[in-house]
Amino acid sequence: MKIEIITTGDELMSGLTLDSNFNWAGDLLSNLGFDLAYHTTVGDIKERITEVFDIALNRARAVIVTGGLGPTDDDLTAEVAAEYFGSTLELNQEAYAKLENWMKERGRTLNESNKKQAYLPACSTMLDNKWGTAPGFSIESKGVIFFFLPGVPREFHEMMRHYVVPELHNRAQDRMKRDMRLVKIFGLPESEVAERLKGLQMEGVTLGYRSHRPEIHLRVCAFADTDSQAKSLTQNYIDEINARIGDYVFTSQGELLEEVVGRLLTEKSLMLATAESCTGGLLASRITDVPGSSAYFLEGVITYSNEAKENMLGVSASLLEAHGAVSAPVVEAMARGVRELSGSDIGIGISGVAGPGGGTAEKPVGTVYIGFDAEGSDTISKKYLFGGSRDQIKNMSSETALDIIMKFLITKI
Repeated sequence: MKIEIITTGDELMSGLTLDSNFNWAGDLLSNLGFDLAYHTTVGDIKERITEVFDIALNRARAVIVTGGLGPTDDDLTAEVAAEYFGSTLELNQEAYAKLENWMKERGRTLNESNKKQAYLPACSTMLDNKWGTAPGFSIESKGVIFFFLPGVPREFHEMMRHYVVPELHNRAQDRMKRDMRLVKIFGLPESEVAERLKGLQMEGVTLGYRSHRPEIHLRVCAFADTDSQAKSLTQNYIDEINARIGDYVFTSQGELLEEVVGRLLTEKSLMLATAESCTGGLLASRITDVPGSSAYFLEGVITYSNEAKENMLGVSASLLEAHGAVSAPVVEAMARGVRELSGSDIGIGISGVAGPGGGTAEKPVGTVYIGFDAEGSDTISKKYLFGGSRDQIKNMSSETALDIIMKFLITKI
């Protein structure tokens, strides 16, 4: 059953707004094993919306339209749908009552612009929007089901889950079972990953590459008659990936690297603290983005200046003068200092030249040192030379620091 998603709005066509609804829905439907065959984005122009409806009707069995159901003049989807399917717009009393009540609960008065959202094609079935003001609706024509949903992301997500996915399941019960896993790799370029996986083929399994700097993501999809067969195929394929890629694979469950680190710290009952200079707190931010990180993250300090390194972490002035802030001895002292300051089991220090200025012949832009200190282990550090923009260098530094922590937790304890 081929599915098409149509996203509408001039803001999408102009690039002012990212098409996040399609990204989210594409991931959802792919993970559930549906055949998402087409995606069209169209501006708020009646003739063009009509044209894409006509194309979708002739090539898909289910069409999901998002956007254009709001109260403004450029919200045209309901009007165009009514005309296209040979119907008229009429006031839906149920939708109107819900809209009126929604406004009343919030101390607002229902005006004519808001009332517009309660006018639906007479040939449609209303889809109640419990999360906002604009109801959705569905229309079936020539064996093709059209779902019309609001463009507000939260409302779109909830209505996809409550209405669209169950109906798609009902209409595609005989489809092959599908299992998808996302394998993430850090530390190898895409070309090297492709070379190592060259010739890896299994019947019923497909492999997709995606560069997600600084990581490489592999989407492994298996198709079989039963769920268990599909899962077995996926696991066999991933086992072979692990055999060829080795320690560069940090998850086959789609986790973020900071989530993997958090899980390992929790399993080992260890606490972490960070001291950052060139990354400006990015590492700590990524760690604390994970819910429950207070169970293993004690403290993060940003010691951007030499004075901060001295006053907060106890890095000696003589060490800074002799080696400079971007050096192995200093990041080792930073890692050791933040561990002692916080009382954590692990401390990590980062200092570097993120650019675009500040580089020298000895320490060009992209030079980064990362220090690591753990109770019962030697303090270590390593020099890196990262390329790219300032943001890319900072991101690569934080990613590398997380990778260091992860590998220590896996191999040293």
